[in-house]
Amino acid sequence: MSDGGGDETAGSCRLSPAEAAPLDSEAILGEILLRLPPQPSSLPRVSAVSKLWGSLVTSAAFHRRFRAHHREPPILGVYGETSGDIVFTSVLGPPDRIPAERFALPVSADDFFDSWNLLGCRHGRVLAFNRVRLELRVFHPVSGDLRVVALPREFNVAGYGHGFSTSGAVLCVAGDDNPGHVHGGCHSSPFKVVLVGTFHGNQRPAIARVYSSETGLWGDLVSTRGPCGGFFGGHPGTLIRNAIYWWLHGFDIDILEFNLVSKKLAVIKRLPIAGAEIRRANMRIIRAEDGDVGIIISMYPSFHLWDHKVSCHGVGKWVLRKTVNLQNIIGLPPSTNAPIVAIVAYAEDTDEIFLLVRGAGDPYRGSLIMVQLESMRVREYRGSFLEDSYHPFTDFFTAGTVGTRSIPVTEPNQPLSH
Repeated sequence: MSDGGGDETAGSCRLSPAEAAPLDSEAILGEILLRLPPQPSSLPRVSAVSKLWGSLVTSAAFHRRFRAHHREPPILGVYGETSGDIVFTSVLGPPDRIPAERFALPVSADDFFDSWNLLGCRHGRVLAFNRVRLELRVFHPVSGDLRVVALPREFNVAGYGHGFSTSGAVLCVAGDDNPGHVHGGCHSSPFKVVLVGTFHGNQRPAIARVYSSETGLWGDLVSTRGPCGGFFGGHPGTLIRNAIYWWLHGFDIDILEFNLVSKKLAVIKRLPIAGAEIRRANMRIIRAEDGDVGIIISMYPSFHLWDHKVSCHGVGKWVLRKTVNLQNIIGLPPSTNAPIVAIVAYAEDTDEIFLLVRGAGDPYRGSLIMVQLESMRVREYRGSFLEDSYHPFTDFFTAGTVGTRSIPVTEPNQPLSH
């Protein structure tokens, strides 16, 4: 070893031109950067490293590969209703937190009677309903794209009075013919809106129609075989496999099912629990263990998971899957000092429930706790939450993404189906 051994050691830590080459190769560098976490700040931060990195991660081709690699878009926040307005709240911490105004829906209540109802979020889109204007708005917050769709005549709630209840769901349909399609960042893909209605207190069938953005038209009217009472609460529909499910509230607590393939409506009968024993805010429709429909009910200090099983003879029944003690999962105090705990949301893509936990001494602030139902992994977000129902919003988003808003209007089909 020479007297310059120290210099040799220092020099041996330097990368040779051949070793440094991978970071100058778009192909190899791209493979490395694809593995960054799909959080809003990830790509903008690395784009500042160099001109090469910036041009790579801002390209449309890289964004497509990035989404395909991660498959499942992250939960960016939740949407909720406040005094007729629809408000976004990020559930990410700095530097990924998204300002509420960045994802604000281009809707506003012009007066007391002109308010908006949030029907659901799915595949990067938000669906809002205005019962005065008789219109739906489908909004893609990341791109800013907005579509306005007029309601078909059957859903003119003014014609039925307060006895008519409406709900709906939006979903991307690009994956119907392409199983490899990633439902995130796909605002240019076609979508469908499923609109359902019930006549509370009337022995009439529930009805549904499906809107296609490809044709700009509403499909034929669909109804249940028999009468279907009840009304929709603030809970969004849950997409499970090829069907969407909604709670029906009333004397009994049933579930309305719309099959996207057969275009049929059906009713799944009530749970084997007295309605007086459970609060509406503490129930959610979830994905069952076998991938079919299930429910979760929170009755402090535990929650209970039920699966709906259908026999070979077509007879359905509810089966208790398991009971989970909340005190063991999120460290809640004993029931003698019980806080207010409500299930306020369910994320289909990640199979997570959102628990709003508020102390009795401060009911206006609390923690939003997300529990993954298979692993029981827990995440927490602290903030101000007043509602008992929120809509999780998932999509791929890089901070600074800018879009333009388009506002085409679709009129109802003529003639109408009866």
